[in-house]
Amino acid sequence: MASRWLAVDRYLFLAVSTLMAIGLVMVYSASFAISQRDYSHDLHFVSRQGIAMALGLALLLAAMLIDYRQYQKPVYVAVAVLGIIGALVLVLLLPASRGSQRWISLGVFNAQPSEFAKLAVIVFLASFLARKDDRLNEFRRGILPILLVVGTIVLLVAVEPDLGTACMISAIAGAMLWVGGLSWKYVANIGAIAVIAATTQILRSGYQSQRIIAFLDPWGNHRGSGYQTVQSLTAVGSGGLTGVGFAAGQQKTGFLPDPYTDFIYAVMAEEFGLVGAVVVVALFVVLLWRGVRASLRAPDRFGFYLGMGLTCFLVVQALINMSIVVNLLPTTGIPLPMISYGGSSMLASCIAVGILLNISQHAHT
Repeated sequence: MASRWLAVDRYLFLAVSTLMAIGLVMVYSASFAISQRDYSHDLHFVSRQGIAMALGLALLLAAMLIDYRQYQKPVYVAVAVLGIIGALVLVLLLPASRGSQRWISLGVFNAQPSEFAKLAVIVFLASFLARKDDRLNEFRRGILPILLVVGTIVLLVAVEPDLGTACMISAIAGAMLWVGGLSWKYVANIGAIAVIAATTQILRSGYQSQRIIAFLDPWGNHRGSGYQTVQSLTAVGSGGLTGVGFAAGQQKTGFLPDPYTDFIYAVMAEEFGLVGAVVVVALFVVLLWRGVRASLRAPDRFGFYLGMGLTCFLVVQALINMSIVVNLLPTTGIPLPMISYGGSSMLASCIAVGILLNISQHAHT
């Protein structure tokens, strides 16, 4: 066991630990004013995030010690896929909250199955590709099973509605299939179907259409659909090079909606400026480097596909979140991994990192 601990990827572990520490500090800074207003003390959100982080670290360590090859067993793949589909169906049967059906109440904790759906899809695709990557471009034995499983999960998430997460899962699946050697013919056809489906959903949903309009011209309706984007850009622009100082940001005090969740990166840019924003980007670059390195050095195809999928999940989601903050992409409910407030996101991210660390341990042998 000692040799296994010595083989831990210290760069990856340090980068993730730093991101989590930054996240805890920023959740406090971004939420204390709202916490004081709504709960008469300033620790409501940061204390809950601290509990989620402690549980996440426990899961990270557990995942790091479990041989990743166990996840390839058909029974575990089936449990992951059927379990997440069952949870997503259950969510749709529960009462809506804030206009959507995304959470299962577990008493003191609300679980969001769509966050764990990303992990289920990655495990399924890694197992499938490791066994049948030579048949990937055969429709009946390659494409069809993938479309049935991944398509069902994406559809259930989109119906919640959570189009942002549905697109995120689709992007992860697309990246893994591209790495697995999917023919460009299928890439183009599936991509076209996905675009048509997403466009149809956007046109049917009034608030999603407004988000597209706000993305194209946020200042055109800065008091309505463009309000969140304008406030985010204002926060980023106010930070300058070094920021206004920790906890001194103004946009989080009633101007920027959801400052401790999806737009926490804007608060960080305001308080720590370009320097702080670049530090976070650099940490995710380290995560990308070490994740791809571990994947390429994995001793088998399953480890390669699993590592690439998990790395894509963490890094692409971070890239999307940061792009939304600076209006390079339309607003969606995509959290910043390890930093945004949210228990399900934290737990799913920690499990992903733990598995990556285990793959890196085997890559060193």
